Amino acid sequence: MSIHKSASAYEAWLRGQLRGAMVDEDLDEKHRKMRDSPFVFLRATYWRWAERMPDLCPELMRSPVVLAIGDIHVENFGTWRDEDGRLVWGVK
Repeated sequence: MSIHKSASAYEAWLRGQLRGAMVDEDLDEKHRKMRDSPFVFLRATYWRWAERMPDLCPELMRSPVVLAIGDIHVENFGTWRDEDGRLVWGVK
């Protein structure tokens, strides 16, 4: 799958997960930043590695399954209200 199709599929999935909360202007800004910087492009397409990894490194598919978070740093932690209105803290 091309990177363009892959990105469209990922963004469609994300739009569904956000249930109408996706801000199109923010997505446009993200795309502009991705075009302007290879570093930003690689950070913004982390999911592509997970998508391609089984073909590129098939031996890793025999590794134990673990829960992992990519791109973990302080800016990705925060608080929000859950569906019941409780204040929760975690990785956004």
